[in-house]
Amino acid sequence: MKKALFLALGLAVLALSGVPAQGKITVMFQATGAESDAFKTLFDRFTKDTGIKVEPMFIPHDTYFEKFSAAVASKRVADVMQLDAPFLANFVWNGYLSPLQGMIDQKILDDLTPSSVYQGTYPIDGRLYALGNNDSTVLLYGSRKLLKAAGVRIPTGIKDAWTKAEFNDALAKLAKQPGVKWPLDIFRAYGVKTEWATYAFQPIFESFGGKLIDPKTWKAKGALDSPESVAAATEIQNWVKKDWVVPASSGTNALFRDKDKAAIAWGGHWVWAEAYPVMKDDLVAISLPNFGKGVKSPNGTWIWAITKSSRNPKAAAKFLEYLAKDKLLIKESPGTFPGMKSAAALTPIYTDPKLMKVAFDQSNVAVPRPVYPGYPVLTASFQVAFDNILSGADPKTELSKAAAAIDQDGADNDGYPPFGE
Repeated sequence: MKKALFLALGLAVLALSGVPAQGKITVMFQATGAESDAFKTLFDRFTKDTGIKVEPMFIPHDTYFEKFSAAVASKRVADVMQLDAPFLANFVWNGYLSPLQGMIDQKILDDLTPSSVYQGTYPIDGRLYALGNNDSTVLLYGSRKLLKAAGVRIPTGIKDAWTKAEFNDALAKLAKQPGVKWPLDIFRAYGVKTEWATYAFQPIFESFGGKLIDPKTWKAKGALDSPESVAAATEIQNWVKKDWVVPASSGTNALFRDKDKAAIAWGGHWVWAEAYPVMKDDLVAISLPNFGKGVKSPNGTWIWAITKSSRNPKAAAKFLEYLAKDKLLIKESPGTFPGMKSAAALTPIYTDPKLMKVAFDQSNVAVPRPVYPGYPVLTASFQVAFDNILSGADPKTELSKAAAAIDQDGADNDGYPPFGE
């Protein structure tokens, strides 16, 4: 059995030196810009308020998991660490994390949004292993002027989201509008051989009735290459074939620039902060479409966990409680998408129906990426298939290849027991 899957993929734990003293914890995290500054300020507040010293271990995003390998052999890991939500199952399966129930105040756990609960839960035992006071989502952004000029209905929420037919009709009409070069930006410039592909477009598969992997058998064959999944992939490919989609070479600001514009953007919650200063009240946030099985949205971000090898788990738990309840962190991180119900009131754009309330509402229909130990191989295989499909390859063939690679990895790891048993 390949218990060292993370090692093979360069995913392991940051080596630390020294033994934590009483009242001291080590915290491994990644962040940039304002978010990084906000975390550092949080650590200082926590120490001042609790007397527990924090030794921050800041690691750049691009090297975070590579730095995680040195201590697997030495068994010396941080007390608290961030991890990207879809990799939680691999961490738990490898025995790196402690469950939070019984360690964290239940009132805090009850304040988590359904989406936050999903992303922090290990499906085998149903226990919560990580939490965060922020989350993420993807939605549609549009120009009110262009939508009205094209005679396109603007949905007001999830319940009246565009159907598949309405969405395609809207794109066809917008493609004919003066000044619109492409009706849709799906942010190919982010790179489709990146986590963006799995994160942003799994919801389309789910809304068609498809899956990336069967959550009962943990087999990709018959799920990723099912008729429903193939239909979803074909739908996206058709948008590209009709020249409706902004190419990767055109950048990420097509919605709010003056020339070579897009009319609708399929983007993360962070796009609002980029587009609103330019578009002002012309910018409208819209629910993702309902392709047949209801509106589905993504979730998942970097969440916080207590390592099983922590030498100060009580102090680590106090830190997570402080993090979850800290109001200044939300205020100091502009555009943060709330992962706690109580935090929504601190981010007014997510409570105002005229702004981004629909984004917060989507947390109730969020579908997490597969919580499966083989997720690193799953997402990498899907990304290759998705890239090939957007480039014109046969969807069924590409999805079947990806499914075979995912299932082969499962077989190589004896099915990741107890998954698939």
